[in-house]
Amino acid sequence: MNNDLSLQQRALFQQGYQHYTSGELQQLQWGLRFTPAACTTMTVIALIYQLPWLAYIVSCLGLWAFLFPSAHPMDLVYNHLVRHPFKAIALPPNPLQRRLACLSAGVLNFFVGTFFLLGMSTVALVVGGFLVTLQIIVITSHFCMLSWMYELIMRAMGKWQLPLSPEDACAHVKQGALLVDVRSPVEFAKKHFANAINIPVDDINHHNDQLRDKTVVLYCASGMRSQIALGKLKQLNLANVFDAGGMNQLASVFTAES
Repeated sequence: MNNDLSLQQRALFQQGYQHYTSGELQQLQWGLRFTPAACTTMTVIALIYQLPWLAYIVSCLGLWAFLFPSAHPMDLVYNHLVRHPFKAIALPPNPLQRRLACLSAGVLNFFVGTFFLLGMSTVALVVGGFLVTLQIIVITSHFCMLSWMYELIMRAMGKWQLPLSPEDACAHVKQGALLVDVRSPVEFAKKHFANAINIPVDDINHHNDQLRDKTVVLYCASGMRSQIALGKLKQLNLANVFDAGGMNQLASVFTAES
């Protein structure tokens, strides 16, 4: 982690924004508060007026955000409407850790709605109050409890390795590293980086001999599958393997082709 990051920028780094400079994180700091603030506001309204249907709507937003990194409805509202009067930069796709946080908030909102429907209002208020407290911490400081726990678990499992910066990934490839796309063959056929080969993450451990004596740079759509592939190859004792993360972050240094 860079030493010149502020506490809030370090929290964003922990949320998965690991390919951004201090200056870029500074520009994103306020915009990244919009989505949790909007969702928390809806949760608070659902709690005050005991509206299970509104809790379910917020729950669906969390699930949607997890499945579609670039399409959280509140992010789209910010990018297309809110940011322009302030001349703010657009929000990037949500990294894995932030998407997991959205999913967990969606699960808790689902429980809130369900408890209200079952007439268990007190339990619903307790669960909702716990969620709102965590969200207020995220909004004010960018510290996300789930992202923190995710990092601790990954470190404990020995699977925590920060993705390469786009520049470092490009440098490895220029020096002869093998660029490996670990998405499915269908995704690879639609779009991939020039000179990349396709080895789906589910098959990566069967290519041990092919990759053993090479420097390997892995990438995928969001960074999830490349991280899994990295763990698989590390288990096979391949030393020179690196995770470059998702395609969006690498688009500035690699040329895409179909």
